[in-house]
Amino acid sequence: MDSPPLIEGSLPDRITKRDRERKNVIERRREERQSLAVESEQSSYFKDTFYSSCKQIKDMLDDASNAPISALPGIFDKINKEIQMLKNYLSQSKMFLKVYDIRRAQENLQLLETEASDLEIKLLPKKKFGFKNRRVVKKTSDKTHDMTDGLKDLKISEGIVNGSAKQNHKLSSKYGDSACMLLGKVNEQLVLDAENVNKNDILLSDLIRCTIRIYGTPSTLHMVNLKQCTVLVGPVTSSVFAHDCNECVFAFACQQLRLHSSIDCTIYIHVTSRSIIEDCTKIRVAPYNWSYEDQANHFNLAGLDPKINNWNCVDDFNWLSNEKHSPNWSILDPELRVKSWD
Repeated sequence: MDSPPLIEGSLPDRITKRDRERKNVIERRREERQSLAVESEQSSYFKDTFYSSCKQIKDMLDDASNAPISALPGIFDKINKEIQMLKNYLSQSKMFLKVYDIRRAQENLQLLETEASDLEIKLLPKKKFGFKNRRVVKKTSDKTHDMTDGLKDLKISEGIVNGSAKQNHKLSSKYGDSACMLLGKVNEQLVLDAENVNKNDILLSDLIRCTIRIYGTPSTLHMVNLKQCTVLVGPVTSSVFAHDCNECVFAFACQQLRLHSSIDCTIYIHVTSRSIIEDCTKIRVAPYNWSYEDQANHFNLAGLDPKINNWNCVDDFNWLSNEKHSPNWSILDPELRVKSWD
């Protein structure tokens, strides 16, 4: 007659083992509850602090209309610094915030930034350049042109801005009368300097096989319908928007990137928030590595922190899965990255 199978360990040992496992489970659950409580507390503190600061900035904007003109530069400088501080605070708090809370905070910041920019333009309009302000331009080669003079005034930039008057009026209505525009160029090397770029919107449209270098701190950068172009840009104060760009190489620093309907582009980027792509394929990203004289000062003027760079954080609006990486973008291999832009 077969003997019954032996049960490993004595009864006291098995009881002790089960009790130890039960205590481990209880301890793990307690730690999880504490972690959730800490995250909830951190999130609540963030919301109180963040939206309280947003209200203070909104109050400053509301009061700016009644302030004397002499005080406005200081007021807007303070407002812009407060907005930048909030952006840094949001960037540092993302680790314990939900995606919805991050996007809601980003939307509030964008609204504040837009309102501040629009109000500053309204109360402190920039002077436009005329012919008397134009400088003699030295050409370094037949295809290298300094395109910086006169771009702020559409009336005197007809030699630079191609297209019909109706088209130019439509673009100026959309992007602002003070926007710097480079349109309809083919096989050219173009340069915009800091003097004419700082705090202005930049529009690049319908360019083919062009190289554009933009020094300084643009307010925003819009790129539309670019093909086989290289665009190198200094620190952008707010956002970069790109539509219908194919086979291009971009290098810029900014607060936010939105890329739409673009194919086969490489982006060397410094960005403080998460980049957003939509209807895009074959997008490659790498850290921003274009450098030039006085760039550190331009980072400061743009309110960008060189230490905060989310270059490899990309949200693809056409890819909803959190488990698998989007096939529409990738990180450019280090050995394939541009080492020198000169």
